Amino acid sequence: MYLPSFPGVRLVTFIPVRLFLRPDIRGAENIPQTGPFVVVSNHASNLDPYLMGYASVKRQVGFMAKEELFRIPVFGPAIRRWGAFPIKRGRVDEDGIQKFYDFIHSNHPVVIFIEGTRTLDGELQPPKKGVGMLLQKVRVPVIPVYIGGTFQCWPKGKTFPKPGKVKITYGPPVPLDDLYALPAEKPTYRLIAERLMDRIRDLKKSQNPSWTPIP
Repeated sequence: MYLPSFPGVRLVTFIPVRLFLRPDIRGAENIPQTGPFVVVSNHASNLDPYLMGYASVKRQVGFMAKEELFRIPVFGPAIRRWGAFPIKRGRVDEDGIQKFYDFIHSNHPVVIFIEGTRTLDGELQPPKKGVGMLLQKVRVPVIPVYIGGTFQCWPKGKTFPKPGKVKITYGPPVPLDDLYALPAEKPTYRLIAERLMDRIRDLKKSQNPSWTPIP
């Protein structure tokens, strides 16, 4: 499997990102330093995938990204070099799922945006149960993360980003063994996804103590 070199990209962009987005990273001690694991995150902006690779582990990170992004000139090849691989949305994509397993079996971490697509209003969206299916099969550590501020910097529908302040908060691994022990079926996958989303909500609240979910 082709694993592109990310460190060079990170080195070149380190100062611009620091100046443009001023990332505040917390909970980095929760990120495993060796072995495979999965990071599950909210998704508010096209900045999110880069920030996950820039701000998390100093290793090659894999990303599931919608296949349409890979057709965009310059941007498509760039995200492939950053570790993204295409996934077809709206149906089971056996090739995309296999690439996910390839990354995990090669001892590389993978980032999954649990909502499946970017938010339109900055609020958290319901999680996709397919994430639960993927995780039940690999059973590696799962690290929740909440990214705040990227919606304000570059929301969906805007052509260009603007400077701002982003916060990235990692939580400890989510205990899932009790759910993994349940039958491999859709209700179980949904329970796994919901537990992960609950942890992400907790991380959002830790960044914004006054925040409460919209009913």
